[in-house]
Amino acid sequence: MVLEIYYMTQNLILFDKIYNVSDRGKKEDIYLRYLKYLKERIKGFTDTSIQIKKLRKFDKRFEITISGLEENFIVNILKKEIGSIQNFKDISVGKIYRGNLIEVGKVGFGLFVDCAILNPQVDVLVNLHTLREQLCEGNERSLKEIIDAYNFINHFPIDVKITVVDSVNNKLLGELAPKTMEFFNKILKENLEGVFLSGETKGQFKKALTKKGHFRDIITVKRYGFLENLVLLKEGSNAPGIIAHIGNELRNCKLSAIRPKKIKKLFESDK
Repeated sequence: MVLEIYYMTQNLILFDKIYNVSDRGKKEDIYLRYLKYLKERIKGFTDTSIQIKKLRKFDKRFEITISGLEENFIVNILKKEIGSIQNFKDISVGKIYRGNLIEVGKVGFGLFVDCAILNPQVDVLVNLHTLREQLCEGNERSLKEIIDAYNFINHFPIDVKITVVDSVNNKLLGELAPKTMEFFNKILKENLEGVFLSGETKGQFKKALTKKGHFRDIITVKRYGFLENLVLLKEGSNAPGIIAHIGNELRNCKLSAIRPKKIKKLFESDK
C-alpha cells in the first residue's frame, strides 16, 4: 500500500511593487532575485516551497504559490515581513498600514499613499491640513514646500493610520503613523542626513556605496521594500554629494536627499 501525501497550496499577492523592469532580460533577473529574496525569509523551512506564479500587469505585484507542511506559517511570515494586498472591505479606522507614496506632486491638496488596497483599488489620502499639523508644526505651508523640504518622491515609504473610511464613495483618509513620525523626529533631533533609493535592491545599493568609497559614511541601511531602501548617514556627511557621486552606478533609479536643515525651515514662523 502506497500512502500519498497531498500538500495544501496557497496563493499570496505580495505588497512589493516591481516597477523598474525595462526589458525581458531585466525581468528574468528580477524574477530570480526576488525568488532568492523570498527564500531568504524562510530559511530552515525545508518542507515548504515557494514559486512565483506571475507578475500582475495591472498593479505590478508578484503572485506566489506556497505549498508544504508549514504553508500557513510561511504565509504569516511573509505577510508580516513583506506585506500583502488588503481588501477595501477589511479596512477600518484606527488601523495602521504600510504604504508608499505615489503620484507625488500631481495634486495640491495632499499626498496619496499606495497601501495595496484592492477591490476596489483605493489609495489613502493624507490631506494638506494633516501634513501641516504633522510635518510643519502647524505652519501654513503649501504642499510643494512640504514635498521640497522632505524631498518626497514616488515610492517613499510611509506608514499611515486610517482616520476615515468612506464606503459609499470608496475613499480613505489617513495620517502619518507613529513609526513614520518617529523616523522624521529622529533625523531632526540627531541632525542626520539620509539617502532614499527607489528602483534597486539593498545589496546593489550597498555595492554602489562601497565602490564609490562611501560605506564609511553609513550608520545603517534600512530596507523598506524589495526596491525601496534608505541609508542614514553619519553626522557631517552630505547626502546630495553622495547622490551625485553614486548616481551613475544606479541607473534608472531615483534617489532623494533627506536633509534636516531643509525640513527645519518649515518650522520657522512667517511673522
